[in-house]
Amino acid sequence: MTILLRSQAAKPDRFWPRYDDSSSFHPCKKSFSFSRTFKLAALAAAILTTGHNGSAQSASLPTEQAGQAQALVNTAGVNTHLTYTNTAYFTDWPTVLSDLQQLGVKHIRDGYYTLQGPNDPIALEHRQLAQIGITTDYVVPYGADMTPSTVQNFAQAVGDMESLEAPNECDILGDCDGGGNIGIGNVVGYLPWIDSAAQSVNVPVMGPSYVLPSSYPTTGSIASLMNINSIHEYFGGRNPGSTGWGAPDAQGNAFGSLQYWLDMSNIDAPGITPAITETGYISFPSTATPYTVPESVAESYTLRTLLLDFKYGYQETFFYQLLDDPSSPAGYGLLRSDMSQKPSFTALSNLLNLLSDPGGSFTPGSLPYQILGGDSNVDHLLLEKSDGSFWLPLWLEEPSWDPANVVSIPVAPENIGINLGSGYTTTTDYQFDQNGNVTAFNQPMNGSIAPLTITNEVSIVRIVAQ
Repeated sequence: MTILLRSQAAKPDRFWPRYDDSSSFHPCKKSFSFSRTFKLAALAAAILTTGHNGSAQSASLPTEQAGQAQALVNTAGVNTHLTYTNTAYFTDWPTVLSDLQQLGVKHIRDGYYTLQGPNDPIALEHRQLAQIGITTDYVVPYGADMTPSTVQNFAQAVGDMESLEAPNECDILGDCDGGGNIGIGNVVGYLPWIDSAAQSVNVPVMGPSYVLPSSYPTTGSIASLMNINSIHEYFGGRNPGSTGWGAPDAQGNAFGSLQYWLDMSNIDAPGITPAITETGYISFPSTATPYTVPESVAESYTLRTLLLDFKYGYQETFFYQLLDDPSSPAGYGLLRSDMSQKPSFTALSNLLNLLSDPGGSFTPGSLPYQILGGDSNVDHLLLEKSDGSFWLPLWLEEPSWDPANVVSIPVAPENIGINLGSGYTTTTDYQFDQNGNVTAFNQPMNGSIAPLTITNEVSIVRIVAQ
């Protein structure tokens, strides 16, 4: 990851470009104006109290429990099709392997298949993945001719088995000998066998994924047959924090929203933590096709999807998919068909690299702080690394693209302040741009407040104890 470090002292009037409705860049002043800074200073003074020794002490601030930064990194995965031998997944495997390593994901989701002898080339690829710390969720095809012994042989041959997943989208595909209720009945009836196979190799079972909302009540609770539920989360070109569309569910959450899919998961797998096994955007350099997005929009939406999925408690997030290939609808890849990197790839790689923490397991703490200013679209996620530093991603959870009318939506930047408890200070503001690149700015404090401007692009503020 390359981060350009810029000093605020050396360049006090830096500008932050944003992508707006005219598809061109407009300068938006990154630093606060004097009047804005003065207002924040006045606000800071209003929330300060004087201690017995006459020194200024921060009034009691709300505290927020942080999550582990590495825990977020560990949730990131991507769908692949290594068995599709007529695609670059097979024909250009060295590049695919290199790209997966650069991307920084810890998991892939791919298909369970029949080994082709002791020197199976695809099994060799999976062993190479295991060597660089990537494991695989294997989607089992319906009616696979397997026994516990063949599953054990397979797991030993590939060396990267993370989980076994029930057949894919049986409520609409013919892969389960019919869609609709027939497909649902077949995949549910097949689950006990998958559970037995998974136990034989000591890996968890991922439940069945569905497309239609009606499939969840039709299935009923099958929580006893899975360890993780599988949810497919697509936004139809909308921002990941969308409140959804269409009729609400029984809890009042509309189809397509993050909370809606949690509600669905709680129908067929109550008490089971779900994973997002497919999510993503159809993106192109530019587009005139409804419900697809420009690559510059997908960049921001991709990062925000991972952050929001973690915030909502999803166990993993698998983006669909690594590269554009002829086996799937065009445009879903993080890589183009020529293997060049889309902004989403660059951004995700930079995010995972930035938040990676090799320090090992620890119990994250809490931070006394408050976000001042901004409207209800200001979103955030508090993380901590093992060295005690806090990392605070911030962004405006607003749409920057109208997928129905295929036009940009301007997102106005917002000035905010991060009010920190005594003993803490900000050091750096890492700002992503629409190409997925990240630039590091020195982030000073004005008293107890760090003033900054946020946009629909993710910024990450590093906070440390003084």
